[in-house]
Amino acid sequence: MKSVIMEQGIFSSQFARQFQPRDSTVLARCKEGEKAAFDRLLERYRDRVLNLAFAMLHDASAAEDIAQEVFVSAFTGIHRFRGESTLFTWLYRMTLNHCHRHHQRDCSWNRNNEASCSDISTSPESTVVERIAVQNALDTLTENQRAILIMREIHGLDYDEISRVLHIPVGTVRSRLHTARCRFREVWKNE
Repeated sequence: MKSVIMEQGIFSSQFARQFQPRDSTVLARCKEGEKAAFDRLLERYRDRVLNLAFAMLHDASAAEDIAQEVFVSAFTGIHRFRGESTLFTWLYRMTLNHCHRHHQRDCSWNRNNEASCSDISTSPESTVVERIAVQNALDTLTENQRAILIMREIHGLDYDEISRVLHIPVGTVRSRLHTARCRFREVWKNE
């Protein structure tokens, strides 16, 4: 049983959080310049930032680069974090911004290629055919639709968190999410 829990990440993601210092404590130490505290934040959020970057870009190498850029930006700009949102919301927004800039650079560098900012399910029970179908359906969405759908359905952010990340009202989040879901369903039915 313990090995199943470890494999599914339940132990590391839920149980271990109980024994970690709160973000506010670690954040205060980061702002004082303590490298070990920043290393703790990096360890805590690296996988989530990397997963988001990969979900947006569907390129492992680019996702690694984006994650590194995000944490360099966070390290150099930690003093600008005002605490109006959670630290993860701040990192999430930075990740989306870096992905957006990467997408713009990539498209302007090679206008003949279509943008490929999509996500696929990486769960072991997913088949290759399902992964390709999800990727194709997400590829048809606009960047904003794809981002909001990934935030809600894949990363599990609630409406308030998405609102803070995107700097839009909750009602707009609901509306955009509805539009993205409808578009995804439409494409999914035709796959």
